[in-house]
Amino acid sequence: DLEVSHNDKYLGYSLDVKGSEYYTIFVREIKNNKIITKEIHNTSGSIIFSLDDKYIFYSKLDKNHRARQIYRHKIGDFADDELIFNEKTQAFTVSISLSSDEKYYFITSSDHNTSEQYYFRVDEEKPIPKLIIKREKGILYSVNSWNNEFYNHTNKDAEDFKIDVSDSLEIQNWKPFIKAKNEVLIGGLVFLKNWIIRSETSNALDKLFVRNIISGSEEELVFT
Repeated sequence: DLEVSHNDKYLGYSLDVKGSEYYTIFVREIKNNKIITKEIHNTSGSIIFSLDDKYIFYSKLDKNHRARQIYRHKIGDFADDELIFNEKTQAFTVSISLSSDEKYYFITSSDHNTSEQYYFRVDEEKPIPKLIIKREKGILYSVNSWNNEFYNHTNKDAEDFKIDVSDSLEIQNWKPFIKAKNEVLIGGLVFLKNWIIRSETSNALDKLFVRNIISGSEEELVFT
């Protein structure tokens, strides 16, 4: 991975120095080109800077090359890193991402056909991941947030996926946003300031749709 901090001060990057696919993370101060923190070994290589640029989040690999732990590292600190999340099921792997509105971190734990997700706010001094929906075998879901709404892309009761929406994760009240369609694969969402772009696949053709957030009107983008 190769990431620049939000304040453009630091460069985070990961290298596989042994060819083992266990990556070592480095953080460099761009201005003077100096490594400013300890090397972080045996990671998956993915790097996420906190919005205040005080920390990075990363996943550590176990002996079976599975990412099952999420850590938080304080930049410039040589002490032990803080364990944020530990997945106990060996078949599952974990990752961490920032929500589209940059208000939450989402930790996703999954195997090939089952997923589970946790969240915490970006301003939590001591992050405590909170479960969104308990895992259920064969059910995949992925939650994102935008404009005080939470969108869930899931195959729960929808073989080819659907998208539900809720105004809270603490008291969840999921309602249909894009209903399941017969023989139509429902894709995910991309959020812009005034628009939501989404994808569908039907009759072996990929399609894009754009929705006006204010009016709610939606139309297909046709390329000629």
